[in-house]
Amino acid sequence: MKKYILNLTYFVICLFFLLPFMGIFFKSLNFKMWVYVLNSPNTYESLITTTAILFITVLINFIIGTPVAAFLGREKSKLNFLLMILIILPLIIPVMVSTMGLQFTFIKLNLIDTVLGVSVVHSVATIPYYILSMKSGYLTINKDYVKLGKILGANPIQLFFKITLPLIYPSFLVGVSLTIVVSLAQYLITFIIGGGRVITLPILMMPYLVDGGITNGTVYSVIYIIFTYLLLFLLNSFTKNIYRKRDLHDSNKQCI
Repeated sequence: MKKYILNLTYFVICLFFLLPFMGIFFKSLNFKMWVYVLNSPNTYESLITTTAILFITVLINFIIGTPVAAFLGREKSKLNFLLMILIILPLIIPVMVSTMGLQFTFIKLNLIDTVLGVSVVHSVATIPYYILSMKSGYLTINKDYVKLGKILGANPIQLFFKITLPLIYPSFLVGVSLTIVVSLAQYLITFIIGGGRVITLPILMMPYLVDGGITNGTVYSVIYIIFTYLLLFLLNSFTKNIYRKRDLHDSNKQCI
């Protein structure tokens, strides 16, 4: 009886999450619309632009967020509380307010209507998720590993890529995954900073959903879902492959 109730609970939970996707999937079963969308050059342009923005956003988060997360995770300082407030601010302040403030600065820097400008504003929206994820990883590291690496003569870059990053790999993967998911979901700030000229997948998809072109919108929604899952799958596979090759190389060295 307990097993039956448990299976029923699992089924209801799965159905709850799958129903919206099933509705989108069945609504998108229109061959003509798929042909139209797949033959449109805007579709591929938006995918390329979205990928470029994601890459730059992740890179900015990695360069800026990693040292901050390391400081928060390793050091016990009075600055930690102030830093945490500053990090969480983008999650508290309405996106519209912070974006409008950035817009005036971006106009002076000629970053309006550019992929770089959109990437920077996406990094502002996503960096709290990255830092908090990485911080949780740094909190679990035994400092003796880092000290041992320094004793053996490793430089800071070697310490990070050969000792720290493998130890906090799950946190890094979560941080980058959240960055990708949150960045992909940005429509308003992309439209404001991109000025309608930087065409990402959400920018291309939203008008169809708003103006009644629901079939086209659902086709783009399916592409959006597949694109997101594909990126996360490739990220996971790529990072695992790197460390698998590294471990294999190290084991071969020991055998020799």
